[in-house]
Amino acid sequence: MKTEEAKAAKGKNKIIVSVIVLVAILIGAVVSFGFTSGKAQDMIANFSKEEVIETTVPLEEFLINLDSGESAKRNFLKIEISLYSTKEGAEELLNANVAELRDTVISVLRKKTVDTIFIEEEANKLVIKKELMEAINQKLETDVVNDIYITNIVTQ
Repeated sequence: MKTEEAKAAKGKNKIIVSVIVLVAILIGAVVSFGFTSGKAQDMIANFSKEEVIETTVPLEEFLINLDSGESAKRNFLKIEISLYSTKEGAEELLNANVAELRDTVISVLRKKTVDTIFIEEEANKLVIKKELMEAINQKLETDVVNDIYITNIVTQ
C-alpha cells in the first residue's frame, strides 16, 4: 500500500511541478512580449509619472481707461483673461483672492497706452501677459500662475 501511495504522491508532485513550470514559462512569455512591444515600458513610465493638476480660472471682463499719453483722446481697453496654473491648490487660492487679482490687473493695465498693449516679444507673445503674470504672482507671494490666456481683447 505504501508503494501505491508513494507512486500516487510522486505522480501528484510531477503534475504540480509541471503546472508550475508551465505557468512560469507563460508568465515569462507575457513579460518578454510586453517589453519587446513597448507596453511594459509605457506602463513603467506612466507609473513613475507625477499627475499634473491643471487649473484655469477665468476672471470677469475688464473695461479700463488706458493712459492717453500725449494724446488728448481717451482710449479704452476691454479684455477678458484666464489664469492658468499647474500648482496644487491653485484654484482655491485664485478664487479666494479674486478682488486682489482684479485690482492688480487694473493697476498694471491702466498705465498702458494703446501702443504698449500690443507689443510682442520674439515668440509672438504679448509682453503684457508676462507683466500681468509677474504682478499677480508677486501679489500672491508665490509663483502660482504659469500662464495667462487672453480670451477677448478690444481697444477703442
